[in-house]
Amino acid sequence: MKRTAALLGLALALPTRSWAQEIDIIIDPALAQQAGVDAEEVRTQIRTATEGALKMDAPEAFLQQMATANAFATKGMGADYASNPQRFFAGAAVGTAVNGAGFTFVRGTDTMPEAGFAFQAAANAGLNLGFLSPDESFLRRLVVSANGMYAKGAEGSFDAELSNFGAHLQVKVIRPEHEGLLEWGGIDVTGGYEISTYRLLLTHSLPIEVEGLRWDADGQFDLTATSHTLPVEVSTNLRVFIFSVYAGGAVDIRQQASATSSASLAGPVTASSQGHDLAIGTVSARLSASGDAESVYTPRVFAGAQVNIIWAKLYGHLNVGFDDTYAGHLGVRVAM
Repeated sequence: MKRTAALLGLALALPTRSWAQEIDIIIDPALAQQAGVDAEEVRTQIRTATEGALKMDAPEAFLQQMATANAFATKGMGADYASNPQRFFAGAAVGTAVNGAGFTFVRGTDTMPEAGFAFQAAANAGLNLGFLSPDESFLRRLVVSANGMYAKGAEGSFDAELSNFGAHLQVKVIRPEHEGLLEWGGIDVTGGYEISTYRLLLTHSLPIEVEGLRWDADGQFDLTATSHTLPVEVSTNLRVFIFSVYAGGAVDIRQQASATSSASLAGPVTASSQGHDLAIGTVSARLSASGDAESVYTPRVFAGAQVNIIWAKLYGHLNVGFDDTYAGHLGVRVAM
């Protein structure tokens, strides 16, 4: 008896599933018959469509992907890997990250992203600490930089909010070497701290449609992904005339990478009948879920190309993670 009680106490103490969901579908049989549909089939179709559109069928896995993508989205936006700045650099970048959808950089056309997705943009600036020092000074090897942004935009029925901040120190371990129009940039080690948040917030009625049926979901839906990471990177670059390329490897140490979603939605169900929409019932849905990125230490490789027009630089950057995560961004900067 004591052993049974101890086991029961242990079971109660163990963590339970980190999500809860409920979908209530009320269909009037008489109105459904009038519209020429079967009430039970309507319930099945609406439930399936709702679970798919709002990712209620497997919320933990989806949120895990969202957390992973968001932790990846700003990688490379806060440092300059190609210009070897001797004074400063300043610019901006915009890009996306995707986890669990293969080599792609788009969210898809569904109500929610097809897999983990995050959009980020950042303004950035950096300063060579030895810009007033002699060429041989150790300070010439050090570049400090920061990036940040807050922005808001519309994505269908949702508002998308993004914010990020990062601070970095880049150390020139091996100095550059020049030979005519050719310059090898040496070896850089870059480390820092990055915070990013990507949020989807329902602001308009959300139509969920399937085979002549439509549920106009209205209410509250909030999905938020937040990450705190410490990237450690090693990179090199090569310039030929006005073109530069760079490549490197990194390990991202995730202090936190999580995503949460909550929903409380309700609205009428209508069926299309003889060219008219007939209200045949109501649906309400509630969801509370969370998910964390799987890995604490995540290796990745990165590469980019840059066009140098005197002090102006146009570049593209690609990150490839070892956990089926891909990110890319385009940027412009001035570097001296």
